[in-house]
Amino acid sequence: MYVTASAFIITFIVLISASIQDRRSREVSDIHWKIICAAGIATLLFETISEPSAARIMICAGAAIITVNILHNAERPPYVEISLNVIAMMMFIIPAVTAYEDPFVTASAVIPISYLIFIVMFFTGTIKGGADVKCLISLAILFPMYPLMFGYPLIGIPGFPVTVVMSFPLAVLLHASLFSIFAMIPIIIRNLIRKDTRMPNMLFGYKMNRCDVKDSHVWPMKIAAEEYPDDERIWVTPKIPFMIPITAAFIFVAFAGNLIFLI
Repeated sequence: MYVTASAFIITFIVLISASIQDRRSREVSDIHWKIICAAGIATLLFETISEPSAARIMICAGAAIITVNILHNAERPPYVEISLNVIAMMMFIIPAVTAYEDPFVTASAVIPISYLIFIVMFFTGTIKGGADVKCLISLAILFPMYPLMFGYPLIGIPGFPVTVVMSFPLAVLLHASLFSIFAMIPIIIRNLIRKDTRMPNMLFGYKMNRCDVKDSHVWPMKIAAEEYPDDERIWVTPKIPFMIPITAAFIFVAFAGNLIFLI
């Protein structure tokens, strides 16, 4: 319990720092995710030392490879990238087959599953920020299971395999997405006042002069926005500092729990 509480405090401090940086510049330094990943690997090693086995050692190695993959920014040939990912997955697949009765092994399945899900979401544009993806993968390494601290979370946590399918990092993403919707309410109200009511654009952004887009924290809704005259108003989507709702979701899920488990 105290290990979990320490991990929570470390992550909370890191996420607050990341949120401040994201709010100021829309960029977040990788040092934040290095701290969380290091804490995650240290926790895995601690559990491994208490009950050492080849399966647990392989899982620690797999988590380390994933950490290198997401935080080592040097360009690598495609075959190296693919090889590292295959090796990382095998570090989890082999223990899952040979030591599936070990709760440590089943819980750690969240790490590769989350890694694959978040990477796919990034490359398909579902998650736009690279820092957001790194944050969520880092959370999976440190919190493959829901943190249990002093009677929290309030909402009960189901057992395996529900906690693997709806894992803690995935729950954080889900709740962060819900919280970010509240940030759009003032924008919708502003659009109604200005009578910019084109659907569904008014639900996701607002209009501004094209010449102002480059120096603003926004994405043009149309790819060919550069073809418009500078004085023409185009629809844009604000770059919401997603680290803020992620931090809020992290705290909410840790203490209140996953709202989906109420269904």
